[in-house]
Amino acid sequence: MTLILTVANSSGVYQSSDYQLTDSQGNPVTDRAGSKQLQAMFEGMELRLAFTGVAAGGRNREPTINQLSDELQALLPKRPNLQEICEALRKRSVAITSPSGSSGWLELVLTVAEVGKPLRVAVVSNVDWGTSGPKAKPQFTIAIHRIRKPFHLISGCRPSVSVMQRYRLRALAEDPSRLPKEVMRVLAEINAIAAESSNGYVSEGCWVSSQVVDSCGVLRSAGFNEGQHAGMISSLLGGSDVAEFVKENFRTAPGKQLSIVQNAGAIYAPGKSTPIAAPAPPGKPRRITLSGSSLSAILHSPEGRQSSEITISQLSSPFSIRFNEGLAVPFATVTVRGIAPIGSPVARPLLPWPQLRVPIFVDGAPVSKGWPYSIGYWIADKKHNLVITSVHWSIRDVPFLGPNDQISVVAPSMPVQFAWGEEEEPRPAILHARVRWQARV
Repeated sequence: MTLILTVANSSGVYQSSDYQLTDSQGNPVTDRAGSKQLQAMFEGMELRLAFTGVAAGGRNREPTINQLSDELQALLPKRPNLQEICEALRKRSVAITSPSGSSGWLELVLTVAEVGKPLRVAVVSNVDWGTSGPKAKPQFTIAIHRIRKPFHLISGCRPSVSVMQRYRLRALAEDPSRLPKEVMRVLAEINAIAAESSNGYVSEGCWVSSQVVDSCGVLRSAGFNEGQHAGMISSLLGGSDVAEFVKENFRTAPGKQLSIVQNAGAIYAPGKSTPIAAPAPPGKPRRITLSGSSLSAILHSPEGRQSSEITISQLSSPFSIRFNEGLAVPFATVTVRGIAPIGSPVARPLLPWPQLRVPIFVDGAPVSKGWPYSIGYWIADKKHNLVITSVHWSIRDVPFLGPNDQISVVAPSMPVQFAWGEEEEPRPAILHARVRWQARV
């Protein structure tokens, strides 16, 4: 079982879905984030999905969430409309539930934000929510609700939501003046209260999301993990799953698990949104010099042998800049070289990568902790491979800055990669930085 709460009005559409996944006998299977939630970005359309019903199904008893994700992945290149998406999910739902007979009930609740169209809530379901508990109906149906008036929906463990909490849910839908974070917080509270009377069918933690249209016509979305449950929400974008990328490329601390805390996004309508102009740079230009020293480091092979060397030399870069103005400046030179025969292959390391901190100065004043270069090194195809990723850092401990000012620096302005063989010596690279004098964020 699960509990999905959905409210919508003229300002946005909001949803909470708990994490408790149980088998057909009501025994807990998992309470990980993402076990029954996912999101997908189509061209101009963002879709968020939660389901209640069978946890696994089909011929191979694959997890339901995986099968729904596969279906949406297959649709991404086709630019489908919402009706076509719902029809594909309906067919997959039939395949998931058919082996379970009368106990194979499933309900998908989709919240949808699309450029130039009303916010919508779609329900793909074969559930009869009778007084004696949910039962599977012979056919799946599709209902698409275009949000033109207050809307609210309870799916899953309905008896756990008291009359008082149902009243709060309705009132939430009828008040478009509430800020998104307020609506999301109330949904999380209603879910937690329902969990107390659910006999274990609903988890106190939940995934809460919002999709709103701002005054410029920009669609903005956000979500947060109430209860900080371990796990990741699948996020399908451009034919790939962002959650899978994170799992494959980021390491976790010993004894810890990856978990999503929050996410956010925006869709801009071409030619329809009204861009907000940045404040014009005021005042006279200020002459600033970025400088620093040099630092070398030895990179090691898997066997612990010294393998190659990197040297970073900060440049002395004077430039003129005004408040609210940004520009690109030379930042440093990087030299790499092999110092021993290339050893055994080394897989590309997981993030976060080690940092090499080089002392830097602004107008001769040292910057606390220096500049943190993030460096990844590995060996593949009998070549050394080294990448320096972009790092965003705000410098505040500079005498001429006001109490609410900062120098924002991104360096290198784009990631830099080296690859060289045993008899090769790469050319030194010049790293550039994007610098902006601005108010503190």
